[in-house]
Amino acid sequence: MFNSVLQKKLTLLPAFGIILLMVASMQVYAEGDTVEWGTSIEEAQLQAVESGKPIMMDFYTDW
Repeated sequence: MFNSVLQKKLTLLPAFGIILLMVASMQVYAEGDTVEWGTSIEEAQLQAVESGKPIMMDFYTDW
């Protein structure tokens, strides 16, 4: 009996995680912050120091 109750609760865990991520992303989107893409590392470093925000670097190739 205990295992069946536990299994039912554990099957809801991934769904709860997805819902939580959706709500969190809606909150970020609602704040109106936009991402401004750049191509200069030096410029990005200066902006990061001024704003106190981290830099995200995205590398891509189509080998």
